[in-house]
Amino acid sequence: MGDISTAQTESLPAVDRTIMTGPSDVLEGVSQDQIIAILPSSQAQNDGSYRLLYTTRTGTGPEARFETHSMEIHDPPPSLLWKHLLAQTPTHFSIPKAKNGKANVHVVVSVKSGTWEAERFFADVVQPILEAVGLAKSDYEVLHTSSEHSVVDFATNTLLPVANEGILQTVILLSGDGGMIDIVNVLLESTQSSQFRKPTIGLLSLGSGNALANSSRLNDDKTRGISSLLKGEPQSLPTFVTKFSPGSLLLVDEARSTEPLRTDENGVGIIYGTVVCSWALHAALVGDSDTTEYRKHGSERFSMAARELLYPSDGSEPHQWRGRVAVTRMDESGSQTTHYLDPQQHSYIIATMVSNLQQTLTISPHSRPLDGQLRLLHLGPTASDEMMRILGLAFTGGGHVNERGVLYEPVEVLRIEFAEDDEHWRRVCVDGKIVRVGKDGWVEVRRESRDVLDLIALKRP
Repeated sequence: MGDISTAQTESLPAVDRTIMTGPSDVLEGVSQDQIIAILPSSQAQNDGSYRLLYTTRTGTGPEARFETHSMEIHDPPPSLLWKHLLAQTPTHFSIPKAKNGKANVHVVVSVKSGTWEAERFFADVVQPILEAVGLAKSDYEVLHTSSEHSVVDFATNTLLPVANEGILQTVILLSGDGGMIDIVNVLLESTQSSQFRKPTIGLLSLGSGNALANSSRLNDDKTRGISSLLKGEPQSLPTFVTKFSPGSLLLVDEARSTEPLRTDENGVGIIYGTVVCSWALHAALVGDSDTTEYRKHGSERFSMAARELLYPSDGSEPHQWRGRVAVTRMDESGSQTTHYLDPQQHSYIIATMVSNLQQTLTISPHSRPLDGQLRLLHLGPTASDEMMRILGLAFTGGGHVNERGVLYEPVEVLRIEFAEDDEHWRRVCVDGKIVRVGKDGWVEVRRESRDVLDLIALKRP
């Protein structure tokens, strides 16, 4: 690893064409947002030649396929090199192996995330790109998940022990938000040694919503996060902690089974997150759409489930969720004040640390990448047509937060005390995981102060 021009590139696609760029940074047939990186050739200093890597996408939805291509360019303008030149292997990949010869760079391929694209994306894009930037196959370990516990097991048995030895690790995670929350929870639930060294995560969004990747602007181009993976830098990943009343259960296997939550000494359940904690419509649509059949539709599954909730096929009225909601705010003097929202019926309520739940769904327009601020979005009792209209504005840049009846503000703590008899309406979503709260139970979410992970992202002004 080191000088990219000396890297072996057997699996890299062959140069499909050679062009002379001239003074312009416009390339024939390749847009700026398709470019992964520009690599120096071994003759670059002599003849000004470089190898440009870029992606193409064919098909749409579940049939979409990404491929990596390369072209040779000569004498590119400084502006193009400034944006895209990668002269050295990224430092987050230049990590020494362990004494036993095992690599401390890992690739986790979440096989069933989203529309099951991860394995193909790894073979077609990630593997050849890693080789192009100087990583041989022996320089990283690959895990293909085989169950919903695979990432937890990896984090518990590999990531945590090595981090507690003070050894740096990088994980390229081909997953949705679920893979990240699994790693976050293992690290925050465990005891960190005095030598603990934060692992670094390179997230490639292969899930349905991909809220963290979209909000961290990893998907601002058409490279599916590969460009950010190579040119970004490790940055602290903010998290929040969600606590549940005793007896709350995690729904698994498409809600056919339950698992106990990790609890503290008082039996209070705990889940950590990075994206969103929600109740009412949002939690219901995530929970209802978490089936194999719905997942075939990618992110469209959320809209499909929302329509069924707002316009039930049996002709019944849509549900209005009942409970007391307490909000703690920080005032200008730095003091915290708590009050209950009125009324005690609700249509939509989330606490989030991200701006975008989907690439075009800007749920919290004031959020900035990795800013660590928890923000509340709340709607009281709302008719279905009006709810569809308001939430539709979130797909046009976040204008919904300016609508009458929408509460949107930074908060320190959100607490919900449930008044629902039917357990179906006591479901809470934490980063895609669904928890069923017991009767007369409660949930509380606040920012987590501990810092256990870095996320590779581009530095933004």
